Amino acid sequence: MNRVFVTVAVLLLSLMAGAQVNENGELLKYRRSSLYSVLLSHSGLAFSEQIESAFDSVPIPDKFNDHNLKIRTFESTAVKARHDGKEKMTDNMADIDRFVTDNRIPAELVAKWFDRDPVSGGFDMALIQERGFYDASKVDINAAEVSGRGLAVLGDAGEGLIGNTFMLVSDITYVDKGEVSKGVASGITVVAGLAGLFLGSKEIIDAGKSVADATQEIDGFTVNITSYLYRLVWDEEAMGTFYRQYWFPAGVENPERREAFDNSGEFRLEYIGQTRTSAAILSSRSFSTLTKQEQMVKACARAVDKAIVELQRQYDEFKVNVPIYRVAENRKTVEVKIGLKEGINEKSEFEILAPVEDEKGRIRYNSVGRLKPVPGEIWDNRFGALEEAQMLEAAKAAGERVKGGEVDLKSASLTATTFKVLGGSNQIYPGCLIREVTIKGK
Repeated sequence: MNRVFVTVAVLLLSLMAGAQVNENGELLKYRRSSLYSVLLSHSGLAFSEQIESAFDSVPIPDKFNDHNLKIRTFESTAVKARHDGKEKMTDNMADIDRFVTDNRIPAELVAKWFDRDPVSGGFDMALIQERGFYDASKVDINAAEVSGRGLAVLGDAGEGLIGNTFMLVSDITYVDKGEVSKGVASGITVVAGLAGLFLGSKEIIDAGKSVADATQEIDGFTVNITSYLYRLVWDEEAMGTFYRQYWFPAGVENPERREAFDNSGEFRLEYIGQTRTSAAILSSRSFSTLTKQEQMVKACARAVDKAIVELQRQYDEFKVNVPIYRVAENRKTVEVKIGLKEGINEKSEFEILAPVEDEKGRIRYNSVGRLKPVPGEIWDNRFGALEEAQMLEAAKAAGERVKGGEVDLKSASLTATTFKVLGGSNQIYPGCLIREVTIKGK
């Protein structure tokens, strides 16, 4: 097939998929789900202020649009904040419901989508145009009223963009890793000592003491996280109510509609589910460039990332459909900008989704093939992984004893994960989406 024709076809199909590619067929931009991330805080607990500060520094994962509102934290009323019992879950759910109601969170999420003017209370379509890569005329409300295709675009924007808006509430508590490491050290010493007594080996006893001493060098943080996932309900009824009763352009005075939206109660969030996990950041007391607060930021970031992976394992609606970034010239491999942060391992398997336009002008996706990660080519894109790998390499170069590092410089230096194409190579192009179909444990 003519190379120019293929390039043009790739560009057209990628645009239809809601993606942008350059002249080399490499992905530049694509549609993402949107995420509002909130912390359920426990004032008075150890490191609560540091956790709140760290959480505020954690960026929204780059596979989501940042849909954060001004309010990022609210207080928990749970008495047993450190325990994962039913009582705590009940208290947390009640706290979340009050937070959502008292702050009109669903309406605020809608208002952010339509870039509500704080002066007039009016709306525009700029953010929807930007995130959906629509031509401005196609998402114009007035044009949509007389254009069947325009109405279809608004429906597509609602279903593919606004309807994929999630609120993630994170309950993060601190575990003293220093105390844990002391316990581990004591255990190692006792076990080694007993082995030495039974086997009559002084070397084993000395080894036990050496390992215990080394364990005292372990510093860092562990945080436990319980995460609650909600989704903005944006169906035909919600969309119709918004356009019919509340919409008016920014800069135009319409006190009745402004007041109506200010008092609206129709918009809502639906509860998807929850998960519990933890993240540990270990470092050497004798060689570490990270401050305690930097360690806390890393621990919180990785905890949130792990929680997102666990929620995606459990709930298909939260799975991120990630686009193919680059296709190899022989079409046997592709590159995708996901990695360890998204829970990818050698057993992961993905289906390839190609866009098609239905009779109403909306975009749907058909499965056209499968992918598996290439061993040794999985990107370590976890928060701070590259810096951590570079630090470990510097420690080794300085003659430091470095054991058990969980990062690899080669993996952390990649910019994407390489996947082997198992089928559908003739229908793959940058902008095709991939979705994990078999998520296995690490």
